[in-house]
Amino acid sequence: MSNKETLIAAQVLGEVTSKRGMMWEKIAEFQTQLKEIEEVLTHKSGEEQSKGLQKYFPLEHTFEGGLYTRQVFMPKGSVVVSMIHKTNHPSFLLKGELSYLTDEGKICRIKAPYTVFTKAGAQRVFYIHEDVVWTCVHKTNKTNVREAELELFVNDFKDLPKSIINKRNKIWQQSQPQLLQE
Repeated sequence: MSNKETLIAAQVLGEVTSKRGMMWEKIAEFQTQLKEIEEVLTHKSGEEQSKGLQKYFPLEHTFEGGLYTRQVFMPKGSVVVSMIHKTNHPSFLLKGELSYLTDEGKICRIKAPYTVFTKAGAQRVFYIHEDVVWTCVHKTNKTNVREAELELFVNDFKDLPKSIINKRNKIWQQSQPQLLQE
């Protein structure tokens, strides 16, 4: 990958971390700024995916044996903000390359194949360097997308259980002195 793409990812993702507040607040402010751009596509937990998202970010859903698998295609050059996860689960980068913000606000660049263990309370911001296929596997007894999304994701971190909010705040606060030293 070129240094130019690395610089673009750092600038885009760095814009999120430059904001004030906890990571969730920074991401929410970033999302608000993105919504001012005409071409931006959004999705909320429990809502049907828009035609634009279906076209550019197609999702495949599988329900089997108490597991819900979501596989999404994300095109090169995209900036993607995930929903906020309520549960721990594995995620797999099956194809492509991307940069994302860690829970501590660091930028991590990964290339397929790669496994990420997402923790409850996580919200990801991705910059897509190459076309990506990303898959998440969730444990649930739900058998349709709407109900599964409502069980597994929230649209506002304040809707998470207090124990998750407190744990994520602690992670964020502990990471701050380290970020200032770098």
